[in-house]
Amino acid sequence: MNPLKKIKDWIAEGKAGWHLAGGRSSLKQGKYKEALKEFRKALKARPNNPEILHYNAITLLKLKRPEKALECYEKILKNNPKLAEAWNNKGVVLKELKRYDEALECYEKALQIDPEDDGTWNNKGGLLNTIGKPEKALECHERALKINPENAEAWNNKGVTLGELGKYDEELESYEKALQINPEFVEAWYNKGSVLIYLKKYKKALKCFEKAIELNPKNYRAWGTKGITLHNLKIYEEALKCYDKVLQLNPQDDKAWNNKGLVFNELGRYDESLECYEKALQINPKLAEAWNNKGVVLSELGRYEEALECYEKALEIDPEDDKTWNNKGLVLEELGKYEDALECFQKALEINPEFADAWKWKGIILEDLKEPEEALKCYKKALKLNPQNKTLWYMQGKTLQKLGKHKEALKCYEKSLEIDPEYKKAKKALKELTIQKNQP
Repeated sequence: MNPLKKIKDWIAEGKAGWHLAGGRSSLKQGKYKEALKEFRKALKARPNNPEILHYNAITLLKLKRPEKALECYEKILKNNPKLAEAWNNKGVVLKELKRYDEALECYEKALQIDPEDDGTWNNKGGLLNTIGKPEKALECHERALKINPENAEAWNNKGVTLGELGKYDEELESYEKALQINPEFVEAWYNKGSVLIYLKKYKKALKCFEKAIELNPKNYRAWGTKGITLHNLKIYEEALKCYDKVLQLNPQDDKAWNNKGLVFNELGRYDESLECYEKALQINPKLAEAWNNKGVVLSELGRYEEALECYEKALEIDPEDDKTWNNKGLVLEELGKYEDALECFQKALEINPEFADAWKWKGIILEDLKEPEEALKCYKKALKLNPQNKTLWYMQGKTLQKLGKHKEALKCYEKSLEIDPEYKKAKKALKELTIQKNQP
């Protein structure tokens, strides 16, 4: 080799190594723009170095520039087509770009080269879950864990997939396994908290989100879900503080504005609640939940026509939302449009036949339309779903009384009072019916 070229190569190698080390240090500190500058300098010295290209791609992903990251992996693979890690990483970027079929091909290429790479099996599983194939995804996560039982990422992703399959106890076990391996795994703490919310174990969920926040105080998703948990625990002022923290970190978080509105609604602060929903809808006019919730507040304020417009907007976006159909029915009932209201409750029940509140309101409308026998069927359906509802027992009793079925009506009032011995309406109805029965 030419001695001069040898010296130049040695200098280039030294420069590349220097800038690579500087870039990695900046990347670790979250200084992504500085890291990118360093990796670019390293690439000037060594333009085809796969390690530098890889770190450059990671930084570009952090800066939300996946197309440029993809170019890095394509360059690596042009020079090293048998590099399994590069195929895997290209798959990760393609998944980020929602090019799922191409991502899957990349993972399969990587596994053809190295079938014992637990990371690629895990990534393939994550992708299969994303595209709605949780059973196949689970097989991939299990394969990853067979290769490496200490892969915390695979335990976490297995948990996510088990959640999709409705296996919540096993899901929880998977997150716990991930956290045994890596107690500082923020995403696993977050996911564990989320499944505990679903299981209505709010106090345990709260501890998980607090741990996630302790590990990463800038994790706005954890702040947001902590807010939801506090809302469920009726700790409203603390929930508001959490949503404020989310919005400090991410002012364009439409769901945080929506959830903040829900808390204000609980506190009876309707004007502030409306402001939050309007802010959410400025950010995302397609947020059906915010249209529905805005409708609820307008209905509380007696602004029924405006509420109706909100529900119609929500249903344009999501016509399969049973709660919005139910809410639309409530407003139509207030406006005296009973036939239209009945259609809404019926639609809610077509979507969700186990929606007790919709059965109740369908019964009320049928009473308004002078169809007590049909109303009775609805109350029975509602009580089957919600047998501890004192109001439903009372309403069923009133309908039975109208139909002259006094003995059955008495039993309903008694059942209502078993649930709440101080329920005034049931006490009064029972007293009046008892007097009526005892009259000669």
